[in-house]
Amino acid sequence: MKSLHTNIVYCFSFRQKTYFWIALIFVGILVKLILFPFKTGDYEFFLLPWVNFIKEHAYFSSLQYHFYSSYLPSYVYILILIAKIGLNPLYSIKTVSILFEYLLAFFIGKTICLKYNNKQFIWISLAIIPLIPTVLANSAYFSQCDSIYAAFAVGSIYFLLKRQPWISALFWGLACAVKMQTFLLLPFFFVMMLRKHILPYHFLIVPAVYFLSILPAFLMGDSLDKLFTIYIAQANHYKHLTMNFPNLYIWISNDYYEIVKYIGLVVTSLITLTVGILLSRKKYEFTFDHWIQFAFLSAVATPFLLPGMHERYMYLGDVLGVLYFFIARKNVGFPAGVILVSLYSYIRCSRYHDILPQAPAFFLYLFILIGMIWDFKQSFKKTQQYAIK
Repeated sequence: MKSLHTNIVYCFSFRQKTYFWIALIFVGILVKLILFPFKTGDYEFFLLPWVNFIKEHAYFSSLQYHFYSSYLPSYVYILILIAKIGLNPLYSIKTVSILFEYLLAFFIGKTICLKYNNKQFIWISLAIIPLIPTVLANSAYFSQCDSIYAAFAVGSIYFLLKRQPWISALFWGLACAVKMQTFLLLPFFFVMMLRKHILPYHFLIVPAVYFLSILPAFLMGDSLDKLFTIYIAQANHYKHLTMNFPNLYIWISNDYYEIVKYIGLVVTSLITLTVGILLSRKKYEFTFDHWIQFAFLSAVATPFLLPGMHERYMYLGDVLGVLYFFIARKNVGFPAGVILVSLYSYIRCSRYHDILPQAPAFFLYLFILIGMIWDFKQSFKKTQQYAIK
């Protein structure tokens, strides 16, 4: 395993010329273009009818009908612009998400540069992140927009590690104004707050950003009650303990949805609170590497504990796994395994839903998570550089 890791790092870092990574970027773009014509249920049953509804109801005036009950209005504004421009909606929707993929990759590369101060990692990141199978499928195949909130969320991590808490909170607010999956990183930000790298008053910008994001919809006639309760509507849109996501809830009948949902939320909150208090102790000397490792762990552990997770909710774990690998330069099995579990969920979401069992992915997921927790605990026993005081 050590030899494999050494070879991968050797290949993915310093010896390769920048033009190789630029060429790989163009390969990624070509693969995405090949996937552009494909239409999935997400596009045909939701996105395309929404674009048509927007056109039929005078674009921004359509906001008053709240036809987007499971989405925040921030993304609907993008759909309105796409409808207004009048280009092919399928290609336009995918293009927007892909552009944010590269913004996401840029922030991954910039975060790596905080440790290594080598701008080549930006090119490496721009080449690799958009080719992660789940990232590739999310935008170019499924027409989904997880890259948007993920780009802002990773940007928030970058600015926080760069000791710019106000900008970090702004990016966190932008991410929250796009999708509620942003909250999967709450354990990371909670510990950051307890260790005073970001303070509670910095987070005041988050509701301010959210309010500004819903203001255009309100001014066009949408209900303020509905706009302020979109997160609740999202959480209750699909009444399933899990949807193709191999976490704890595959073992529990959906007949117990209501009670188990609340138990899961309470247990996850208590675990987050307990872990936060433990990690706030002075005996845990956090370094740059620790923070990256904990961000990755947060993005993987939280969806394992929470009910109502979908197949796409490991997106942050997939991309932060790559960041973890380049920073820690060890345990390639962790990010590779996370991506494999995530990809398995994507495949199961398609026509193979009744063929592929959940159990194998669950046990792989559990094995990876236990390994990540153990490795994180052990890492505090080692002397590290790049400490964030």
